[in-house]
Amino acid sequence: MKRSIAMTLLVTLALLPVVSASSQDLSDLELLTRLDEVRFFDETVTQIAVRIVSETPDETREASLNLSFLDTEDGSFARISFDAPEELAGQIFLSTPDATYFYGPDLDFPIKTSATTEVFGDSAVAQTSGIRFADSYTIEERRSVVNEEGEEILEIDLAAIDFTVAFQVVTVKVDASTLTPISAMLYAVSGIPFYEVFYEVYETRDETDVYVTMQRIVNQLLIGRITTSEILDIGTEALPPESFDPDALGPG
Repeated sequence: MKRSIAMTLLVTLALLPVVSASSQDLSDLELLTRLDEVRFFDETVTQIAVRIVSETPDETREASLNLSFLDTEDGSFARISFDAPEELAGQIFLSTPDATYFYGPDLDFPIKTSATTEVFGDSAVAQTSGIRFADSYTIEERRSVVNEEGEEILEIDLAAIDFTVAFQVVTVKVDASTLTPISAMLYAVSGIPFYEVFYEVYETRDETDVYVTMQRIVNQLLIGRITTSEILDIGTEALPPESFDPDALGPG
């Protein structure tokens, strides 16, 4: 599952449409929107099937789950439900504009949790459902740097719009020629790095819809912990709105 970032980006970015405008030509909101659009599929996609592999120095585990999405006038909703392993089947994480909830088969009602709660391995609710920069952050600084391969890339420092955002500070590394995100370092308020998320593989759907199909999360505090997620299937059939209602979760 592990892949060389340099080799993967060399192949996949070559397939992406070239962006004629540089980052300097875009406003902060336009740049953040660009970073979201190239990572996420378009709004017709309502469901995806995902495989997550968690590697630690002691063991390797695998899980299968489904993500469903709903956009309304009240905001965006996401539902994460497990298919496997058997001991996690039936567990649900629900992200709403107001809060994040967890529900399991042994619970009578959902409980409030945090978007930083781990879903599987080091993939928290926020990383699993996807962090949309334009919705949650403002740009503090953007700068050109030279990476370890001697290539010029763009680094963008982001600050959360409020304290409800899972990770308060993010630094995104971006391919300077295509404005395609390479990775994102997720920090706590204190400035301690928690995770670095590498956007490893990009694919194109219906010829124009570019999205990240594989990402790798490297734990910055616990050495040797790596969590890789891969999109296996995409669907366009929407779940009923009550599937995203925390009050509808429960035996009743």
